[in-house]
Amino acid sequence: MLAIRLYLAGLTLTFLFCIVITRGVGLLEATVVLAALVYLILDIRAEQEDLNMLESRVLSLPADRG
Repeated sequence: MLAIRLYLAGLTLTFLFCIVITRGVGLLEATVVLAALVYLILDIRAEQEDLNMLESRVLSLPADRG
């Protein structure tokens, strides 16, 4: 998942950089960049929720005091 996030972030930044140096950001370009950023934010949030749930499960396990 990290590789996909890094790839998408790299493509987004490259796309934004190319658009800015050639002609400026229009409505279509802004939509593409915002959609990619919203996807990344929602994906990271979902993974954070999964990690929090896993952490609570691990913490609820009985400790082995042997």
